[in-house]
Amino acid sequence: MNTSEKIKVFVTLTAMVIFLSGCLNTMAVQEEIPKATDGTNLLDQKNHETASDKTETDLYKVDTSIPVSRALAAKMIALTYNDYADIKTMDREIQYEDVTPSDWYDIYVNAVTVQGFMNGSGKMFNPLEPLTYANAQTLLERIAKGKFKVKMNLSKELQKSYITYNDWVNIYMRLLSKLSGEKSLEEAYGIREREFVLVATPANSTELDAWEMGTDKGIYGFAGLPMDAYIDKQIRVLIKDNEVFAFLRVEDEKPVITNTYIADTSKDEITIFVGGVHRTYKTFKDYSGEKGKIGDIQVQGGTLLDLQTCEETVMGRILLVDSKKIELEGIGNIELSNDYKLYSIAGEKPQWCSLSNLTIGEDLGRFILKNNKICAAIIEKKPVPNKIRVALHKTGFTGLVHQEVSVTSDESFIVKIGDEEQIYKSGESFNIKQVAEKLSDKTPRVNIRTQSGNGKLKILSIQRNGQHPKYRGTLDIVKLDQGYSIVNELPVEEYLYAVIPSEMPTSHGLEAAKVQAVTARSYAYVQFYSNRFHSYGGNVDDSVQCQVYNNTPETDISIQAVKATQNEGIKYNGSVISANFFSTSSGYTANSGEVWADYNDKSFPSYTPPYMISKKQFEGESFGDLTKEENAKRFFKASNIDGYDKEFGWFRWNVTMSLEELSASINAHLKQRYEANPKLIKVLDENNIFRSRPVENIGNLKKIDIVKRGQGGNIMEMVLVGSKATIKVLTEYNIRFLLQPKQYIEGKDPIIINLSNGSTVKDYSIMPSAFFVIEPNSKDGKLIGYTFYGGGNGHGAGMSQNGVKGMVDKGYNYKQILQHYYPGTEITKIY
Repeated sequence: MNTSEKIKVFVTLTAMVIFLSGCLNTMAVQEEIPKATDGTNLLDQKNHETASDKTETDLYKVDTSIPVSRALAAKMIALTYNDYADIKTMDREIQYEDVTPSDWYDIYVNAVTVQGFMNGSGKMFNPLEPLTYANAQTLLERIAKGKFKVKMNLSKELQKSYITYNDWVNIYMRLLSKLSGEKSLEEAYGIREREFVLVATPANSTELDAWEMGTDKGIYGFAGLPMDAYIDKQIRVLIKDNEVFAFLRVEDEKPVITNTYIADTSKDEITIFVGGVHRTYKTFKDYSGEKGKIGDIQVQGGTLLDLQTCEETVMGRILLVDSKKIELEGIGNIELSNDYKLYSIAGEKPQWCSLSNLTIGEDLGRFILKNNKICAAIIEKKPVPNKIRVALHKTGFTGLVHQEVSVTSDESFIVKIGDEEQIYKSGESFNIKQVAEKLSDKTPRVNIRTQSGNGKLKILSIQRNGQHPKYRGTLDIVKLDQGYSIVNELPVEEYLYAVIPSEMPTSHGLEAAKVQAVTARSYAYVQFYSNRFHSYGGNVDDSVQCQVYNNTPETDISIQAVKATQNEGIKYNGSVISANFFSTSSGYTANSGEVWADYNDKSFPSYTPPYMISKKQFEGESFGDLTKEENAKRFFKASNIDGYDKEFGWFRWNVTMSLEELSASINAHLKQRYEANPKLIKVLDENNIFRSRPVENIGNLKKIDIVKRGQGGNIMEMVLVGSKATIKVLTEYNIRFLLQPKQYIEGKDPIIINLSNGSTVKDYSIMPSAFFVIEPNSKDGKLIGYTFYGGGNGHGAGMSQNGVKGMVDKGYNYKQILQHYYPGTEITKIY
């Protein structure tokens, strides 16, 4: 190709034509658009060589003048319109002979093919074939989707030439910038620029998997990009999720890696740990005294050029952690530096940590300061859940940020701000407005405790079940940007006093309360370490997001139950389990893997742990294999089963809905459920194959087919035939949510669920369970609706709370009950 030939690329918006010519002066460049190493625009080049004569030895790094392959283009397009997790879990539909599941580009080729951006030639996709400029124009037109007219004025010779990586990235990013309008690329597509030092790849580290690279900012994927040449260099890239979207340039050949943990030293070597990987460098001097410290190191080509350690350290109990600061007891808020790093050496080897690893309420280790900011933290010991900090919701559980806070007590109580304390008499009230001006970064909270240390504090600004709740322990009122958080700190055992009655009626008796105490303690243990509410100053909250706390006050029964089971939890193979439970059984529980999709890859059905298997919940003869429709129909329509849950109305129920009512419910929620997990809602295509495709409306429902049941009789897959679309729905939650027995047709009567105890429920917000059968209702030979005959309430995996009451009545003790619902587990002390 004649190197003096210039490429003219222009994008037309309505009647406006913007020319992207050799100098490109007519188009504004956003900050996210890639720049060349010298700072000029990547397309602002005089020469557009095709690099068709490049040899294989040139491919050790991302040479921006070499061609871009179809596979790399597919990766960028797929990541533009999908999250990486969705790409990875998307159903594989492609059948190209030159693309296999083991290829790095397989998931991206599948995504762009399914979504219509790219296609192959017959049975071949030709993933490693370079893109021509003509190919690039076709792709850009598909991406523009008619919003822009994309055209390249190219000679015939140039049309057939390969587009360079340089040109492709720049043109593609420019188009995305135009498509995103006033939004940034991160806001529109989740694509952001990132600068980091590349520390390791599989070429020099056994700690990394294929196509993983360790950087000073963490581990990232770099599938398809040759990055080994950039080890020990500071580079700038575009990132989507944790995957490198595009390489931009080298920023520094002798970079400084800040806030690095020095894992080991010797006379002529130093080993650092950063970003989740170790790396050993040669040294010119002996740094053996620096082991265990935090330092800034300068490196080049495997050699340490300089080391500056950070010596200033503070310690203290962690009270709040958010993205900008950490609050330590007795010190106050300390700002986080922009390049802070978190490590743990509490285990056998160093761990790369996140903010959630800084367990609230614990004194875990050292915080290293640089310029009065936290530049690193080293966790030196594991937290122990003796106490728990609970972030409290507003009235109605509508949020954790309070505008008003008012507290009183039946006994004298102490209000402390910093070193200042004030005693309030019994019955007096404290209001946050009285001291708001005293709160600062150094003293960002108010601590309240009863004078005796054993009393309760009543929050007048919150209501639970029409009453002002009372709390054991202490209350912290913490100043946030938009208001205040309220955190209740107390011993875990006392926390359970008010969890048990909020999750299960204590009228079920002491033995049932013991069961709930052990499951609640196990669940609290797991949630304590999750530490999800650290930005509010809590380990857990008081809602169903963790477990409901103090919505119903503690009782004598709940206190007795906790004391009788002190420190006991449920373990399987030595680990505490998260003990799932639900309201009412139908007579069988479900295999958990036949209820929930896999958390990581979204596959369904998923793995069922041995302690979460389907079990019979009644005494008497079995109804046979409940995966078979005829047996399920006999079972769910039977009313004389001696089930553990039989005394509760939800044990058996029925509801009738017309086709119009069902259509209205399905179409009201279909888009939401598809977007929640596209893999679990599939549309029948023209080849009679169910595929994951966007869908918002099936039209008028014509038919319901039950496709697959689990071992417990729960529906796993259902087909809904509509006038506009036929869909397959997977998982019990999607099925229950789409078939809500709730009236969505204006002017029509509420939909009534009939319960086995003779009571009724109107307009329930979800089908009670997926343990049901359906019977069609016809008029004059025409289908007009369905009646659902079902049993139970809830997901059906794990322990039935009402079943516990039935088992207690039959003489089982709490350990027998727990080992019935969670087979193979042991009930033992967990702390």
